[in-house]
Amino acid sequence: MRFRRWIIVLFSAVQLLGIGCSWLWEHPPSAVSSVLWGTAFLALFPGNLLGAWIVEKLFWQSRLSLVSIGIFSTVLLVVINATIWIVVVKGLEVIYVRLSARSGISTPPSPKPTR
Repeated sequence: MRFRRWIIVLFSAVQLLGIGCSWLWEHPPSAVSSVLWGTAFLALFPGNLLGAWIVEKLFWQSRLSLVSIGIFSTVLLVVINATIWIVVVKGLEVIYVRLSARSGISTPPSPKPTR
C-alpha cells in the first residue's frame, strides 16, 4: 500500500509540474521559456500529444472557446497519462512477482480487503 501511495504522489507531482510549465512557458523571458516548454513536453508525454490530437479531431471546428478546449485538453492528457502509468505499474508488479517467485524470495502477503 505504501508503494502505491508513493506512485500516486509521484504521478501527481510530475503532472502538476508539467501542467504548470505548460501554462507558464509563454510568459517568462525567452531563455527560461524553452526550459519550461521542454519540461512540460517531457512531463506530460505521451498524453499531451494524444490529447491534443483527439481534441483537434473532435472539437477544433466546434463552437467551444479556446479556454474550454484548453481545459478539456488538460483533463484528457492527465487521464491518458494516468491510464499509461497504471498499466506500467501493474506490468512492473507482475514482473517483480514472477522474478521473485523464480528466485525463491518470499513476497509479503497482500492485505485482504475489508468490507
